[in-house]
Amino acid sequence: MSGADDEGGWKFELEDLPEEGGEEAAGLDEEDGEDGDAEEGNVAGSMVLDQPLEPGSPSMENTVFVLLGALCTVLFFMAVLGVI
Repeated sequence: MSGADDEGGWKFELEDLPEEGGEEAAGLDEEDGEDGDAEEGNVAGSMVLDQPLEPGSPSMENTVFVLLGALCTVLFFMAVLGVI
């Protein structure tokens, strides 16, 4: 281990980066084994939903927070306009 590893510094080196024109640049995924068919994603993952959204009933907690937020917003605008 280098001194930077002990101090919590940078833990990667240039050798850890993929080379241009290598397997990673060609779109080969070690996990999938597919050639570039995998969808691009970001740190949080892909933005494509894998499952359809289904409607559900809101919980009591969610309802209370929505109503509280709406009430605070109305009171804020009333205070700004000088009504209260």
